[in-house]
Amino acid sequence: MIIETTQSVTERDGQMKKWGWVMQNGVTMALMLGLGTLLSQVPLFHDTLLGSTKLRAAQGVQFLSFGGTLWILWRFGQRSTCELPSLWPKMRFLQPMILPMTTLIVITAGHPVCGQVLSPFLGKTGRNIYNWLFIIAIVAAALWVVVSWYTKAALMLQIEEGTTEEPVGKEPSYQSGNLARSAPASSTREEPV
Repeated sequence: MIIETTQSVTERDGQMKKWGWVMQNGVTMALMLGLGTLLSQVPLFHDTLLGSTKLRAAQGVQFLSFGGTLWILWRFGQRSTCELPSLWPKMRFLQPMILPMTTLIVITAGHPVCGQVLSPFLGKTGRNIYNWLFIIAIVAAALWVVVSWYTKAALMLQIEEGTTEEPVGKEPSYQSGNLARSAPASSTREEPV
């Protein structure tokens, strides 16, 4: 009875260690967002300007909290790429998609976050360049998502389901015992001895 209890405690500790980093990142992101939002509403932060700029301390606090959250989210995506097969073996086919998708989310959400701090310093031309840089980055990340699906994730899904097809343009492989396919006809056929 003591051995069974020790084994169940060990298994539970192993599961907690396996999922602990998920909880750590989730709580950290929630704290950063919550505290950043709360502090930016304090009148002291709202009324104080940073130096001789038009940038308010509240905007600086929001930038730090939202930017930090996006950085942790991206690091979370990196780690998820490595840990997914052990956490959800049946979802292994999504592994190549995690980092590109996380990057797309971070870049898209990063536009207003960075813009909040940079907008007082950018003129019309600077804002237009800033927007185009983010458009190019977002489109590149979206293409990365599509290419990752097409080249890796979809193939992994087919392999897991056992529904892989022969690549187009290649001759089919003929395996012994496979009656569904017959060998191609050849003019120089050798008879087995």
